[in-house]
Amino acid sequence: MSRITVSVIWLNYNSAKFINIAKESLRSIYMSSIPLELVLVDNASTDGSFEEIKTYISRLDEKDFKVKSIGLNKNLGYTGGNNIGYLNSDPEVKYVAFINNDLILYENSLERIIQHLDVHKDVGIAQGIIYDIGGKHIDNAGFICTETLLNIAIRRSINKPVYVTYASGAYMVVRRELLSKLGVPFDWDGFMYFDDMPLGFKVWSMGFKVVSLPIEAGRHFGGASGGLISEKTVYYMYRGWGMLIEASNTRFKGLLKKLFLKDIPIINGFKNPRLLKSAIKGFMDGLSLGRKKRESGYSLDIYSAPLVAKYNLLSLLLPNRLVSGRVDITLANTDGSGKLLELRKFSNLGTLD
Repeated sequence: MSRITVSVIWLNYNSAKFINIAKESLRSIYMSSIPLELVLVDNASTDGSFEEIKTYISRLDEKDFKVKSIGLNKNLGYTGGNNIGYLNSDPEVKYVAFINNDLILYENSLERIIQHLDVHKDVGIAQGIIYDIGGKHIDNAGFICTETLLNIAIRRSINKPVYVTYASGAYMVVRRELLSKLGVPFDWDGFMYFDDMPLGFKVWSMGFKVVSLPIEAGRHFGGASGGLISEKTVYYMYRGWGMLIEASNTRFKGLLKKLFLKDIPIINGFKNPRLLKSAIKGFMDGLSLGRKKRESGYSLDIYSAPLVAKYNLLSLLLPNRLVSGRVDITLANTDGSGKLLELRKFSNLGTLD
């Protein structure tokens, strides 16, 4: 059995434009007091950031950490890059932490999350409270999904562990035993926007829980590697949504597919014809990929996880990263069997009041 407690998978892609944040992220990992291995994966960066990061790591106090650096010759996205990191990590290590290159850990947060997992054997994935890069506003404390497969970030402080549909891929800790059963953490064809949410559904369907903890976990720059809204971002966003609709057991599958081309691009205000084209192509490609996955036996059971129970359906048809406006919904937190354990009231999409 390895004496290392956690394998940290740290994915880099063209971080030169925020290199100081990337370096601070690495430094915050090195401040951890527990034995760990750092698996650094570079997604075929073209801006020299991988070389600068390797040089920076060599200058840090190594403590007793094990470091692996892997440079890919092709950008495999969030899913592929992290899968490569996982496959190159120590298989004897109990936990795997996925930490973005624009996420700066708060002191002792990794240790405290692992302590919770050590005690609560029924928890498969855990995260803490993640703030924006300024540290003043909560970015998320986990995510709750609707039956239309849209995600709502919990953006308030929590004072006790709460069940969530899925944890943020920016900083989450996962039991390796679950990943071993899955083979890899993420779908190879996911690239991005089909990553942490499907993993959450899979873990719930395996009988484990996904939990957000009242631990101040870190500061997140957010979208640093992906950049601002672009044709590529819109494409993969809608591609991921299409894959989720087709590959899951949502009861609104048929309705969502029928409504998409008529309503969604217009409601989202895509005046730029190139963004509109990217959205439509992404959604149609996603449906095709999801259909192939389902026909091969792949299925995401969304009803094994906590979901929003009551809402106005038409007000929740927009992918959350482009949505605005007000809705009133109720969160049903479940025990993984579909039984309602408690109800919490949300008002304002994306905010837990």
